[in-house]
Amino acid sequence: MAFLLSMFFLIGNLYSSQVELRQNADARLISIGETRAAEIGDFLIERRQAAARLAGSEDISNYFSNLDLGMSVKYGLFANLAAIERRFQAAMDEEKYQGQPAYLRLAFFDRNGVVQVDIGASAAPTPSPTNLAEPSIQIDEKRRLIVAGAAVLQKGKMRGTVETVSSLNLLASLVSATDLGQPREFLLGDDGEVLLPIKREHSAIVTQGRELAALPSGRIQALSNVEAPELKGYLALRSPVGGTRLSILRLASEDELYGHTLSPLSVFYIGLFAIVLFVLAIGFERMRQNAARLQNKFVESNRHRAELAEHNLALSQEIERREAIETDLQRQSAALDKTNAELRIAAAAFNAQEGMIVTDTKGVILSANRAFVSLTGYTMEELVGQTASLFRSRRRDAEFYQSMWNSVHSTGGWQGDMSLRTKSGEHCARWLTISAVKNEASEVTNYIGSYYDISKLKHAEEKIRELAFFDQLTGLPNRVLLIDRVRQAFNANTRNKSFGALLFIDLDNFKTLNDSLGHDMGDLLLKKAAQRISSCVRADDTVARFGGDEFVVLLANLGTQKAKTAALQAEAIGEKILAAFTESFRLDPYEYPCTPSVGVTLFSPDDRNVDELLKRADLAMYDAKTAGRNGLRFFDPVMQTMISARAALETDLREDLKKERLLLHYQPQVDHEGRLLGAEALARWPHAQKGMVSPSEFIPVAESTGLILPLGALMLKIACRQLACWSADPATERLTVAINVSALQMRQKNFVEQVSAIIEQTGANPHRLKIELTESTLVSNVDDVIAKMDKLKAIGIGFSLDDFGTGYSSLSYLKRLPLDQLKIDRSFVKDVLVDPNDAAIAQMIIALSKSLGLSVIAEGVETEEQYAFLARHGQLNYQGYLFGRPLPPEDFERLARAFSPRRGPRQERASVDRTFA
Repeated sequence: MAFLLSMFFLIGNLYSSQVELRQNADARLISIGETRAAEIGDFLIERRQAAARLAGSEDISNYFSNLDLGMSVKYGLFANLAAIERRFQAAMDEEKYQGQPAYLRLAFFDRNGVVQVDIGASAAPTPSPTNLAEPSIQIDEKRRLIVAGAAVLQKGKMRGTVETVSSLNLLASLVSATDLGQPREFLLGDDGEVLLPIKREHSAIVTQGRELAALPSGRIQALSNVEAPELKGYLALRSPVGGTRLSILRLASEDELYGHTLSPLSVFYIGLFAIVLFVLAIGFERMRQNAARLQNKFVESNRHRAELAEHNLALSQEIERREAIETDLQRQSAALDKTNAELRIAAAAFNAQEGMIVTDTKGVILSANRAFVSLTGYTMEELVGQTASLFRSRRRDAEFYQSMWNSVHSTGGWQGDMSLRTKSGEHCARWLTISAVKNEASEVTNYIGSYYDISKLKHAEEKIRELAFFDQLTGLPNRVLLIDRVRQAFNANTRNKSFGALLFIDLDNFKTLNDSLGHDMGDLLLKKAAQRISSCVRADDTVARFGGDEFVVLLANLGTQKAKTAALQAEAIGEKILAAFTESFRLDPYEYPCTPSVGVTLFSPDDRNVDELLKRADLAMYDAKTAGRNGLRFFDPVMQTMISARAALETDLREDLKKERLLLHYQPQVDHEGRLLGAEALARWPHAQKGMVSPSEFIPVAESTGLILPLGALMLKIACRQLACWSADPATERLTVAINVSALQMRQKNFVEQVSAIIEQTGANPHRLKIELTESTLVSNVDDVIAKMDKLKAIGIGFSLDDFGTGYSSLSYLKRLPLDQLKIDRSFVKDVLVDPNDAAIAQMIIALSKSLGLSVIAEGVETEEQYAFLARHGQLNYQGYLFGRPLPPEDFERLARAFSPRRGPRQERASVDRTFA
């Protein structure tokens, strides 16, 4: 124990001293790396601060102040830019770093990225940094440049940027070039490129730069896994430069770092070796003593084992004898139980509900159960002694029965569908199973025939086939069978190398018949239409009911390899179908005219996609409907492109509506004296990829897909928010906002509640909101529209009838509507100077509005002549490009502040033009 304690004490002292020496060496290397990184970080911070000082200079501030006052570049701004240029030139001349020029280039950009001042440098210009929240620094590794940028802020807004460009070589003095004749300290980029020193004599650092740049920061790592043999045995420390993607890499060999100290592992192995030797010596002595004791015990144990083996042998022989006797008794008992069970099962099976007979080897009936007697009508006495030929049906020939018995003789059994003839001559469908009975010598002694009733199964199979593949109303093949036959046609056309065609037929206005005369009349029309279509096709063609009032005709093989000839044949059959529908359908007691729209698409031997083929025929059918119905159209690939583009636009619109990415622009509305009254809110969609999408493109998509309801609700919400915002500004607090409401929105049962809720949520003044309705809103259920208008009128909302004169609204409805304003459509204003009819309509609308006590606003006024003509016939309000285009909210607010109620309309417009020039 004393020896062990002494060894532990000596080893512990040696281990702690070597560890402390190595820790001190590690700390020194880490300190040097952190110092280098801090020096480079301080240099880069100084570049950012210098850029920020230039960006905050008084010369730049004066430039933007004069720019906001409206000074031009030719006069005031030119002087400001010259002052900025002088300040930049002075900075380049005066600022040095360790005797070298601090800058290669100084540049000043406006907020659009346009260079206003650019001093120095032959280097190519760098793009202006935008949206800088604070001064930034970037390292251009390819051109070896340090680019610092700072935002120019004025009144809390970024107005431009200042950029300084310095040479990366300025950092060379901060990186130790050599150590004992070799570069041991390197500046790395984040991609592993060696930036400094410029002379890269240590080539392994360049080739392994990416791997070295991935080393953990602030930790000394042994380069034992790198592929370069020159770096084997080196230790590396990577110290990142704060705020940049740069790092300092310092290399040192183990001898340079630790000298000739022992490693902790070596100290551990020395001590372990001495202790192991001592322990082994003690162990060997104890093993020798134990071996002697075990030898004595082993001899005694062998003697007892021999005695026990003799007793066990005698006992095992007695046990085996008794187990043999017990096994024989159990076998005899199990065989008896099995025989009894088989007899019980055979008796129960023989008297089951299914008919069974037992014959000898020659087929002579020996016995039959009660079910077979009941099935055939024969008595037991009549059956015994007869053969199975008594029940044979004439539907089977002798060859069938010969094949059946050959199977019985070779395999010992047979089963299959069999028609059984009864005593009365009736034939019953049965499933017959014949089984051979053999004795212990494997000789056949009897045959057992079992007859299972499958008549219900046969009937069910026929019914299932009918339900699965045929339409129950018309009896035509359904969609499933049609698709299967189209696939068969593909295979046949591939073999024959011929064309086929698919005709997609839709009955025009079928829904009107269902709604007016009832679904029973609709079903009757479908049956008669199916008969007429079927009478127009060939025997090998397929007519299927695809669903609803849609039928599909498959011309599987047109027998030609020429597409034009195939198209003419398909067109002939399509025209024949159209001709078959010229005569009205007799639906007692009605005569109902019905026409089809037919879409045709050919398929070649190369076509294999059934869904794509049906889709093309469906598109062609819709093209026929668009063309006026009762016609035939072939598929055009352009249709597919248009449908796909429209579907993509619908998906994007749906997503942007959810995220409320749509916005409103506001077009000014003025009175006859040029005073700004308000604006019409117009929907705008800034698409992420397509830019600003025209309303004429996305409004029809919204109307056809039902998105017009969420779109209208969102536009109304945005308009009310804008009204609430404008109410706090004296320049806009008296302005009104007109918003268009579609007919579909107006038909919503909760439209009034929806508008009221939006006004309450946004805090908008309802007296400043005006809803514009089109005449199409009044086409159906005008009384419901008037009731909703009265409720909204009661809370202060005004109404304007848009596009007046272009629809079919009744004047009797017009006098009942709680309107405030009529709007002359731009189609009349456009040609009011050249078309007497448009001029007369405009004058009529003005006169009608006066008699009804309504104000009038003319939209689409674009020229002084149009304005002068309309002004001669009354004191109207105006809207159009002559007074202003639709503007974003910020620009519209500037326009509102520019309007003055003391000026005339021409003076006002001239002032506005100068303001927004």
